Amino acid sequence: MSKKGLAGFGILLLVIVAAITAPWISPFDPNAQDIINSLAAPMAEGSEGGIHLLGTDRLGQDVMSRIIYGTRVSLTVAFGAVGVSALIGIPLGLAAGFMSRTVESLVLVATDIVLSIPFILLALVLMSVLGASLTNLIIAFAVVRWAQFARVTYSLSLELREKEYVLSCRAAGISLPRTLAVHVLPNMVGPLMVIATLELAYAILMESGLSFLGLGAPPETPSWGGMLQEGRNELDTAWWLTAAPGLAIMATAIGYNFVGDWIRDRLDPRLQGVLR
Repeated sequence: MSKKGLAGFGILLLVIVAAITAPWISPFDPNAQDIINSLAAPMAEGSEGGIHLLGTDRLGQDVMSRIIYGTRVSLTVAFGAVGVSALIGIPLGLAAGFMSRTVESLVLVATDIVLSIPFILLALVLMSVLGASLTNLIIAFAVVRWAQFARVTYSLSLELREKEYVLSCRAAGISLPRTLAVHVLPNMVGPLMVIATLELAYAILMESGLSFLGLGAPPETPSWGGMLQEGRNELDTAWWLTAAPGLAIMATAIGYNFVGDWIRDRLDPRLQGVLR
């Protein structure tokens, strides 16, 4: 495995472990307030014992604990949103590639419409209408990002539907669903996995951006974007409020991209000679 791929998997493993073990490794309750230690600097001692390794926010909440619990929000939104997007986009892309011209035209028109609208604008409208919650955040992402999966799946379908094994299945009278499930989808796994990893990184950034604008996770839920929003007015006096979640967002997004690059390199036959 390349150093980049190893680094990416290491970052994602750390994030996943933090999300799973948050109640045990978190030094403080993420919502516990310690007003006496409001805006305490990193390594400050808590009023009831313990060390605030990354300091506290305006309410005296431990920043490190909120960062750790924020991994749960980021992973939930990322995997949930990308999963729903794939469940919508991949079947539509297959339908456009293997069904009638009418179906192809309808799917492509819908895809072009979604792709033509600025993503953040559409997401803002949807979240304003639906309200701030993790479920609505996943729905908003799926509504605006399914077109990425549909477009890639359709492009792959145009190539695969002319392959001899697909033509043989048609000649043998094998049903279209079985042909797609057994012979077509397995040959799309590589490119779709690359798109999925890139979309995971995009979902992390989207969640953070919408939470920063107050349209993501509810205020009582620790999230990296929400922490950025809370700390933006304290940049001069409490830099750690934005530095800690900002670094967490950046590292996680880079980790997803590194993993996506590694998967692409391993699954693309044209790069095998280069890798050797």
